[in-house]
Amino acid sequence: MTAALLIENLSKRFAGGKPAVDGVSFDVPAGEIVVLLGPSGCGKTTTLRCVAGLEHPTGGRISIGERVVSEPERGLLVSPRERDIGMVFQSYAVWPHMTVRQNVAYPLKYRRTAGANGRGGDIDAKVRETLELVGLGDYAERPVTSLSGGQMQRVALARSLVYRPQLLLLDEPLSNLDSKLRIRLRDELRRILKMTGMTGLYVTHDQSEAVVLGDRIGVMRDGKLLQMAPPGEIYNRPADSFVANFTGASNVLLGKVLTRSGEKATIDLGAAGRIEAWTPQPLSVGEKARVALRAENVRLGERGPANVFAGRVIERRYQGMQTVYDLELGGQRLEALELGTAARHEQDREIALTLPPDMCWAYRDDGATVD
Repeated sequence: MTAALLIENLSKRFAGGKPAVDGVSFDVPAGEIVVLLGPSGCGKTTTLRCVAGLEHPTGGRISIGERVVSEPERGLLVSPRERDIGMVFQSYAVWPHMTVRQNVAYPLKYRRTAGANGRGGDIDAKVRETLELVGLGDYAERPVTSLSGGQMQRVALARSLVYRPQLLLLDEPLSNLDSKLRIRLRDELRRILKMTGMTGLYVTHDQSEAVVLGDRIGVMRDGKLLQMAPPGEIYNRPADSFVANFTGASNVLLGKVLTRSGEKATIDLGAAGRIEAWTPQPLSVGEKARVALRAENVRLGERGPANVFAGRVIERRYQGMQTVYDLELGGQRLEALELGTAARHEQDREIALTLPPDMCWAYRDDGATVD
């Protein structure tokens, strides 16, 4: 499948600082949605702005379709308006003096592809079709300022989709919405993009957004792309301890490598005992390691075939639909999450627990703090 977007060794350095984007390479096949995920300052938005032409890269090459749009080494830089892209921003960026229909029709009137000098039934038909797609068919003649935040963002999305660009760029478009609306629009956004066959590059710091929206997720830190993979792989096979932590693996157990065979390692956790874990790294015997584990993968009150431990419940936090437990395990702390409307385990009690080996991930302990 032809790549709608190809980024090769992209770099961007601002004056007097370290690279904001540092040797990033990936592609987005036609019809795929790729999400760039990471904390503030990781380089994800700068990468997107380089693709849009709003930032000028320091090095590397960007191609949209089969056309190179940026290559500093050759002095090549195509302007944003000539890149055949759509963009949805954090702010709604709608024109407040226009109706919903006028906002969505605006790009068609000023694009070379619009027939009859940007007038006529063809534009009206495209606007109606796109407004129906985003659920605003009945709002066409309303002033855009009378809409809710979620409806305004739908207008912004419709305006970016109506002329069917080669590539749609979305810069944290849901971040200004309340949590309930954000969840609902998140689910609808993927449906809309898939119905249109649109190719998308989406930027967010919210890992749940990334998992729902993305066909693939790229996790970034300090300007580097650490891992690009489907959501299930990012979630269950994180490439390093930062990816694991940033995508929700809050537990870290410290120890030393006893044995390693292929992608399996046995780690000595000291007083807690030994733990078997999966590892993507070439760990050496005797090397310090950290084992990452998601709270929801801790099996409380179970004795599985491997990684069975005795822990003690230090604290219990009942949250209605789930209960979070803080556990002590051989002098180390562990958090466990159990679904259900009843808390099953008492505080200050000993408890058996199983940590499934495939859900325990061992990484080299470089001493760095994982935020």
